[in-house]
Amino acid sequence: MMRKLLLLGLALSVFVAFAAPGMAAEKVIKIGYIGALTGDTAVWGQAGLNGMKLTAKKVNDAGGVLGSAIEVIGMDGKGKPEDSLNALSKLIDMGVIAVVGTNFSSCNIPMAPVATAKKIPLLATAASDPKVTVDETGKLLEYSFRIGFIDPFQGRVLAAFAIEKLGAKTAAILTDIGSDYSYGLSSYFEEEFRKLGGKIVASEQGRAGDNDYRAQLSKLKTVNPDVILVPWIDKDVALIAKQARELGIKAAFMGGDGWDNQDMITMAGAALEGGYYTSQPSFGREVTKPYYDEYVKTYNIKPETEALFGHDAVMWIVDALKRAGKADSVALKGALENTTGFEGLMGTMNIEKKTHNPVKPCSVMTIKGGKIVYVGDFMPKN
Repeated sequence: MMRKLLLLGLALSVFVAFAAPGMAAEKVIKIGYIGALTGDTAVWGQAGLNGMKLTAKKVNDAGGVLGSAIEVIGMDGKGKPEDSLNALSKLIDMGVIAVVGTNFSSCNIPMAPVATAKKIPLLATAASDPKVTVDETGKLLEYSFRIGFIDPFQGRVLAAFAIEKLGAKTAAILTDIGSDYSYGLSSYFEEEFRKLGGKIVASEQGRAGDNDYRAQLSKLKTVNPDVILVPWIDKDVALIAKQARELGIKAAFMGGDGWDNQDMITMAGAALEGGYYTSQPSFGREVTKPYYDEYVKTYNIKPETEALFGHDAVMWIVDALKRAGKADSVALKGALENTTGFEGLMGTMNIEKKTHNPVKPCSVMTIKGGKIVYVGDFMPKN
């Protein structure tokens, strides 16, 4: 029965690992997860929930935390703000001590004030907009945290890598005008690329779902850039790359963590070959191999990066609860913001108290032979 529960990708999923000997089965600490468990980006949400379940079982098998078992409750936010807000309210009513997710800034930004009002720590995974933890006035959203890096840092890494490692002198940008993520990443990349001595030779805009980007790409072709930044997500990236190659564009493509999807890479075929993108520290590093193997054995599917977020989120909460000494959401919040030297599978992490952002490295990936290949962790020099 437990095996079947582990394999189900349900919109609502509840998981309690068997309690270890000497640990009361009825004593549980509830942790919520909100992700897109259905829809186009369900591959990420399901991986995050599976990752949490797998790690929770390991924690419970080892005796739990503070004498209690961990119960993971997953809800489908569908990658949409309203659905994610509804899921958050339901989880709070169910008595969770913390909530993990989402990987979409557009969902976490409206969720953060609710988490603060209810005093329930909210741990965003790949949501990378600065406003996830700090509002537009610069005020800290006290109960909102994140595990992944923010867009300004990601943009700096992309620009620095293009100049320092690829030798790029010129760059063009194609932005999804309907996406705050795409617009922000484009802006941060452009600022840093210019700062490092590079030249932005063209900047065009499109909108996800348009299906034909040849007009914009034709303009980019005329300026012959060394690299083209395409900070989009999902199938649009594959379509843009294919249309660009059909037009004879030879520049290397670059993108952000929205590219971290093997299905999208496969869909692009050879069009994205030799491209680079930034990723949260991901699989491909030696430290993640045992977890990768265990995940594949348990779920019979290769894990996405969100599974590592699920693992590190559970272990970070466990670490913070031990330091807090009690299963209380306010005490947990205090321990989370005083995190230093937390060793997760995504790297060593410290938390900036003023922003609740992590200080950790950024991974760079490349596309080789139609596969995602880990290049290495990268930090800008300045």
